[in-house]
Amino acid sequence: MWITDLTPKGKRQTIVWIDGEPAGFLDNREVSAYRLSVDSEIDEAGWDRIVKDSILPRGKRKALELLQLQDRTTKELHDKLVAGDYTEAQTWEIIAYVASFRYIDEQRYAMNYIRSHVKTKSVREMRQTLLQRGVSAEIFETAYEKFAQESADGEQESESPELIAARRFAERRVRGGSLSYEARTKLYAALARKGFSQDTIRSVLEEYPGEDADGDQE
Repeated sequence: MWITDLTPKGKRQTIVWIDGEPAGFLDNREVSAYRLSVDSEIDEAGWDRIVKDSILPRGKRKALELLQLQDRTTKELHDKLVAGDYTEAQTWEIIAYVASFRYIDEQRYAMNYIRSHVKTKSVREMRQTLLQRGVSAEIFETAYEKFAQESADGEQESESPELIAARRFAERRVRGGSLSYEARTKLYAALARKGFSQDTIRSVLEEYPGEDADGDQE
């Protein structure tokens, strides 16, 4: 194995390239301490020791800092670490470490997201967002069922959260208490694009009287 390049990462760190590939980054003082230089040879055991002693501990601390700021999915943490110049192998070892302490809990993440957005987003919209963030469909369904059961047991709302979310969406778009045929059609299409069910859309539209061609309420 040959060190083919040492490139600056900010003012205090250096990315080490081995055999033409980025292999991780070190503090500049560590580069000096390990006596690394371009066009020098390093054996696999030697580099593994550097990764274990310097790169992984730093990565674990970084991962914990990120998770202290906010809950993250495995995918979100993975993307942050890779963007921070950790290799795939290092990233997955770091993730395995924090996951072993349950610092990553995608069921909890999904529940918290649903609780925060259930009154402003449709079920389909929440599901799509969480899937994009790396939460599996199975975890989302389980979390939503648990949330729905908790809501029913606690009698938190007499109406479904989706109806409340759809109504709030409509209120932001409708001026006045009635709708022309054209406005009703546009609102229907907008609610459908947001992923609200047909039953929910009909319930919302029933709350707005129609107007005749002269603008009078029907």
